[in-house]
Amino acid sequence: MRVTKHKKTRKYMSFYINNFGFREPLLVLIDGSFCHAAYKVRLQIEEQLKKYFQCEVKPIVTACIITETDNLGPAFIGTSQLLKKFLVHRCGHEKRPVDGAACIKSMTKTSHYIVATQDRALQEWVRCNPGIPLFYLHNAFVPTLVQPSEVHREAAAIGQKNRVGIRELDQTTIQALKVKEGIVPETPKQKKPRKPKNPNPLSCKKSKKKKNDTNGKSKSDGNPEAVSGGIAKKKSRKRIKLPKHVLEHLKTSAGVKNKDSN
Repeated sequence: MRVTKHKKTRKYMSFYINNFGFREPLLVLIDGSFCHAAYKVRLQIEEQLKKYFQCEVKPIVTACIITETDNLGPAFIGTSQLLKKFLVHRCGHEKRPVDGAACIKSMTKTSHYIVATQDRALQEWVRCNPGIPLFYLHNAFVPTLVQPSEVHREAAAIGQKNRVGIRELDQTTIQALKVKEGIVPETPKQKKPRKPKNPNPLSCKKSKKKKNDTNGKSKSDGNPEAVSGGIAKKKSRKRIKLPKHVLEHLKTSAGVKNKDSN
């Protein structure tokens, strides 16, 4: 029976640890009603909490809870003395104390606490507000951690959806493994459209050679004879070399003409 109880406790607490960020040591916020029920059956609260949760547990109270119990009269003197043995957490109501239930509601909004109470109205409020484990004494003497309610489970499911999913790097790795094993067909890679490139600035630069050639042409167009260094250059004709027999024939023909003319 105890093994089953411990399994359920670990299961319920792992739910709150994984979804709502609870960490050890577990902080159990005890109100006056829970402490009074434990005092009547002579239950060692701190010892029983450690046995029940099987981890490091710190029972805590607030000044508001102690003040409320003190105001209940002589019947609750032993309960008040028992409460004062636990660690007192600052609740922010030191100047204007409030009732224990209101103090617990404000405390659970900012930190992670397991609420230990026998107050039925406060128990119902805890069940309707996600992320707060409820602890009480079943039949006034059996320590019991209540199973997470439907409201708590719905809030945990929404939180899991809103969390960051698989990293992009992991997604690409998984996709590559699927393609390698033939589970998913390989998707063809899409070529990125080329962006228009700017022209090379060197190609836009005017060449000096062409500029000089144009200047030379403009000068030669104005003067039929190209000028270089102030001296006019004459156009040279190419000499054509004739074969010897052609030269001899021309000489003989020229001599015959001279005789005829004489």
